[in-house]
Amino acid sequence: MLREVSANSALQVDYFTFSQSIADYIREASLVISHAGSGSIFETLRLGKPLIVVVNEDLMDNHQSELAEELADRKHLLCARPQTLQETVKAMDLNNLLPYMPGDAKQVVTRINKFLGFPDD
Repeated sequence: MLREVSANSALQVDYFTFSQSIADYIREASLVISHAGSGSIFETLRLGKPLIVVVNEDLMDNHQSELAEELADRKHLLCARPQTLQETVKAMDLNNLLPYMPGDAKQVVTRINKFLGFPDD
């Protein structure tokens, strides 16, 4: 991990290219800026941290973009592109973000089990 501190010491930026577990970094962050991978998105939302997702536009069949844009539409995170990140940070109002509440997958699991002929638990 690398750390930068701005000249006025009001902003501290930590960044890294890979970590086996980013949960500790996320817990200490006041804002997370991440790629649009579902693991990174949901880990950050689960920990209740404000999130700006930067979508990689070079991906084909960009499901990451679809996920990020849907969650942004629901006001759980902010979505940016590399060329709009600075503008997004300047314009952001984190008070407009809504907490993400994970759904209950029990009904889906029950239906799949029933369809496959597995007993209910």
